[in-house]
Amino acid sequence: MATYLEPQARLAIYAEGEFGKKHAKTAEGVIRYGRNPVAAVIDSQKSGATVREAVGLNCDAPIVASVGDSLKHSPSALLLGTAWTGGALPPHWRKDIIQALESGMDIVNGLHDFLENDAEISAVAKRHGRRLFDVRKPPMPLPVGAGLAKDLKQHVVLTVGTDCSVGKMTASLELDAEAKRRGKRSKFVATGQTGIMICGEGIAIDRVIGDFMAGATEQMVMDAAQDHDYIFVEGQGSLSHPGFSGVSLALIHGAAPRTMILVTKATKTHICELPLALPSLTTTIKANEHMASLLRPAKVVGIAMNTWGLSKEDADRAIQKAREETGLPCQDPVRDGVKELFDAIIANEENSK
Repeated sequence: MATYLEPQARLAIYAEGEFGKKHAKTAEGVIRYGRNPVAAVIDSQKSGATVREAVGLNCDAPIVASVGDSLKHSPSALLLGTAWTGGALPPHWRKDIIQALESGMDIVNGLHDFLENDAEISAVAKRHGRRLFDVRKPPMPLPVGAGLAKDLKQHVVLTVGTDCSVGKMTASLELDAEAKRRGKRSKFVATGQTGIMICGEGIAIDRVIGDFMAGATEQMVMDAAQDHDYIFVEGQGSLSHPGFSGVSLALIHGAAPRTMILVTKATKTHICELPLALPSLTTTIKANEHMASLLRPAKVVGIAMNTWGLSKEDADRAIQKAREETGLPCQDPVRDGVKELFDAIIANEENSK
């Protein structure tokens, strides 16, 4: 059985009531970067528009009101494109998932709740010969981290963040694409459910038992190093987030990066929805560099800034402010690309020889 969907499988992306909002970042990430064709997006609040019209992405797939309405566009899989903190399965999704299975679709699920463990849903899938892809389910067994990646000659780059949901995956994917444009042997390492849905492989580190998080990261990096010279590891959470700091630290020590790119969002002032002020860029840089140095010295060489929702003028001001505060290059990967950031990675590589 395939570990993930075949690249030609057509997706109906389920984003009911959330498309274009912060909880639908999986949907937008898969549309922007995924390898599978998008047949339709399901959101009754935006039905009748196209993806391009609704959120500005380069995709003309229609937005439809229901799973039933998506069938005319011949999808072969329903991808659950929204998630909330905690990743539980909303009860009202069940009927739509079951309808999709009965209509001949496989299900791609990035929630913490595994569909294969749901007696009703798994029985329906078995009865109709459909597959359930619980992409957050980690492979077994996994090793304990042993610091193996610190001795790699390949250039490992980790994106780290001021907070969760600021764009670490996007920055990593754009840097990987830039490396390939420059003729480099490059690989993106997915460490979250959306990244796995995009590239078809990876391990969702936030679902791995704590003792094995660094080891899982290390294993993916070591595997990638066999035939790639540049390895871009998708970051998760942030060291300053009280809920997700453990995952962030495991990625730092598992990947043992040579270089880090700090990712932030221009409009953020607090950590998620918590009453905790966001640390400054310089404080965050120092924290990440210090934790990395316990295993292998690594420098933050640039800032990837998410300026979504800002005018061009306000975005430029925010980027300039970050440049002045840190003395580092700063770009919005979506608006401006990542050429300056990649140049900084190359410069750090040359300086570390």
